[in-house]
Amino acid sequence: MHLDFIKTPFTNNPSMQKYSGDLINNSPRSKYIEEKLIQISLRESELCGETELFQKLKLLDKVSNLLDIQKFKTIKDLSIEIEEDIAVMHKGKLEAISFCFPSGWIPTKALGKDFAFLHEPVADNDLLIKSSQKLSKYMCSHSIQRWVWNVTTIKNLSNHPTINRPELSSFEELYFRLETQISTPVDEETSLFLVLVEVVPLNKIWNSRILESINSMSDNVLNYKNLIEIKKYLNGLKF
Repeated sequence: MHLDFIKTPFTNNPSMQKYSGDLINNSPRSKYIEEKLIQISLRESELCGETELFQKLKLLDKVSNLLDIQKFKTIKDLSIEIEEDIAVMHKGKLEAISFCFPSGWIPTKALGKDFAFLHEPVADNDLLIKSSQKLSKYMCSHSIQRWVWNVTTIKNLSNHPTINRPELSSFEELYFRLETQISTPVDEETSLFLVLVEVVPLNKIWNSRILESINSMSDNVLNYKNLIEIKKYLNGLKF
């Protein structure tokens, strides 16, 4: 796992690069499919949903054509065939989503909402909010990639709000959570958003740049990411 996306000083400002690679893993790993099925069996109504507009415009057919996979009746059905979590924005609003591995939020509560609403809970979000409308339009004309990362005591792919957060006990029980986010145009008014979640033991990929970035985070960001105790613990270790 490369760590080039970890920056110091840390910022939540929009940071992305143009992307021209594959949108999905065409040979999805079984652990993702199996875990998605488990999460959907537990809380489908919170993870998967579509608006009437999404159905009326037959946007799922367009998404299937873009991904070059068979057509499905619902975005949930499509999502359990791929590793990535998936969402569709139309005219700047979220019209469909199937996020089996959310990070501290309930996906379907955002249906029909714009980017500003989606970014509202994020700490130090001023530039994110201000750029939301421009970003939505940009996503309908360019393919882009960005990364969101965190250090956590949760080893699950899902960080649903109801999942228990284990107490910090040792370096070996810390995990690095990475979301690789790709957005690509579906048509002039619609964009597809894909997120691949990876969770690996922190000791397997440890690099001093992780702590340097954490040490540069504002108190708001540390609190938002549940990193206050973890920051103190990591600074007390001798690497």
